[in-house]
Amino acid sequence: MPIFDRNNPADLKAIAEAQQFTVECFERYQLCKKQLDTLNKQAVRQWLERLPIEQREKCRVTLNNIMVMRRRK
Repeated sequence: MPIFDRNNPADLKAIAEAQQFTVECFERYQLCKKQLDTLNKQAVRQWLERLPIEQREKCRVTLNNIMVMRRRK
């Protein structure tokens, strides 16, 4: 049985919001991975400091998660 009813406007809105969140997370992951792959540690820190506070915190979490996964390999 489906979790969402595609005929219900509230469910459609929730689906759209979830899809948008997924897109934002993937774009942030790609940006952060690119920075890690091309910059040294100090340059990554400087890049983070130039970001708006809300975006900076999200990127810090993403960067930390990428580093954890790299250490596990």
